[in-house]
Amino acid sequence: MGTEKSYTRTEVAVGAFVMAGVAALAYLSASIGGMKLFFNDSTEIKARFASVGALKEGASVKIAGVRVGQVKQIVLDDYAADTRLQVDPRVALPSDTIASIRTEGLLGESYVLLRPGGSEKDLAPGDRIGQTEPAIDLIDLVVKYALEKDDEKTTDNPTDKKPGSADALPDDLFGD
Repeated sequence: MGTEKSYTRTEVAVGAFVMAGVAALAYLSASIGGMKLFFNDSTEIKARFASVGALKEGASVKIAGVRVGQVKQIVLDDYAADTRLQVDPRVALPSDTIASIRTEGLLGESYVLLRPGGSEKDLAPGDRIGQTEPAIDLIDLVVKYALEKDDEKTTDNPTDKKPGSADALPDDLFGD
């Protein structure tokens, strides 16, 4: 004796509604997360940097603060970082575009900033951006600044006189 379960119209409708809701939620989650599910059109360009700092694959590529793509790949080649950038194909990049690595705020995420030039000729898919600016390392800047300040201190006071003692006073203070 077989027991077959038959579903009512209401159960089928509820099941279809739940499945549609799950599919919509998955699509929206992927879209908000930056994934392209169905329309993955992009133009690939390349850029070579002396240093990429904390730049990661998946980082944003921006023009004037607007996201126009993402970093697809970063590889070390001959002691430099070769990057592959995926850019919206609707964005035409002049051949004299400059790519630099920037940071969101003081300690934020790194991204690639593209500054289009004025050339009449555009970069073709697969072309390499000719001029790049490497990432600026905040720690290197702080160390450099501290060393410069230390050098100023040693050159400003070349005497062996102890600070706070009468020896540290200028010789002509008392009119001698």
